[in-house]
Amino acid sequence: MVERIRSLLGRFSENEETVRRLMADDPGFDALCEEYRSVAELIEGEKEGNEAHLKRLRARLAFLEEKLLTRIEGHRPQ
Repeated sequence: MVERIRSLLGRFSENEETVRRLMADDPGFDALCEEYRSVAELIEGEKEGNEAHLKRLRARLAFLEEKLLTRIEGHRPQ
């Protein structure tokens, strides 16, 4: 499950347990993780593509990353 946002967690590895809890308990967070993974894969696959399209994908990835980090940092264990 955590593999979906492994690249993000690489920079914030201290939050892996929080991410695991959120993915298990919060379907909305899990959906954000899946979208993050999907957009990251699209970017990776677009080695030589439309630059405007890549720019939009990168902007979407940054938006999702910010949203995920905000949720991770705001999580309070029950």
